[in-house]
Amino acid sequence: MITIPLKVSEELAGRLLPLQNRLPEIIELGLRQLKAQSDTEAVPSTPKERVLAALVSTGIVSLPEPATSSQPRNRHTPIQAGGQPASELIIEARGAL
Repeated sequence: MITIPLKVSEELAGRLLPLQNRLPEIIELGLRQLKAQSDTEAVPSTPKERVLAALVSTGIVSLPEPATSSQPRNRHTPIQAGGQPASELIIEARGAL
């Protein structure tokens, strides 16, 4: 086993300390992610996109297929209400200007 000295910020060190036993696994997953990105496309621009891309590339999560336009959307039947239209009720409630 090789020891690699590494300088990190105090904030990052605080986040890494609880995970120190899993650092080799985390580094391996990160290296896989970097390789997958260089093999396929550009690096995602936002932190959310980068995390999602990392999880997908490692197989931890899978993204659902986007809905196609051929699938009908469930639409509700409108409710028929009697009486005055809402706009007229609002005008009456306001009174004369």
